[in-house]
Amino acid sequence: MAKKPLERPEIVKPGGTEGEERTRLTNFSSKKRTSSEAPKTVRMTAAEKMMAQELVEAVQELTNKNITLSTVLRAALYLARDAGPEKTLKIIKEYI
Repeated sequence: MAKKPLERPEIVKPGGTEGEERTRLTNFSSKKRTSSEAPKTVRMTAAEKMMAQELVEAVQELTNKNITLSTVLRAALYLARDAGPEKTLKIIKEYI
């Protein structure tokens, strides 16, 4: 009894949605973030660093949880999303 040759399905690239330009694929981790995560570099001026540290300390006083600069930056991302792109752009133009 001869075996039938293995047939593999043809590889098909996923198509983009209509009206969307093709962009590069980006890898991202879906794992829960832990303290073992590699630190990310964010460039700030000295004044921005001081402002960020003061904000971290002020928020830390309101809770017994560990609040870090990265926590505040992540919270700012959600605030910017809720504010919308127009208001976010206005703040960027005004302060950055």
